[in-house]
Amino acid sequence: MTSTRPDWLRIGSEARSFRQMYRLADEIAESGDATGGEKRAAKRFVGVLRDVIDAPIAAAATLAKARKRFMRLVESLRLAA
Repeated sequence: MTSTRPDWLRIGSEARSFRQMYRLADEIAESGDATGGEKRAAKRFVGVLRDVIDAPIAAAATLAKARKRFMRLVESLRLAA
């Protein structure tokens, strides 16, 4: 994937599936270019989906929580841009 904030923001804004969101958040969580706030937001999102990302179905409450956390991650990227 990419490692620049504008790319992360673009990918985050375009992500439609939880797998796309998960890949991006996982990259941000491990990146040396991400701020502490971005890493924390990414890790929170990844933590919600870690146990269900490879499952064929997940609870609606889990996915709703994940979507909310992903939107916070995208917002932190937007504020840092």
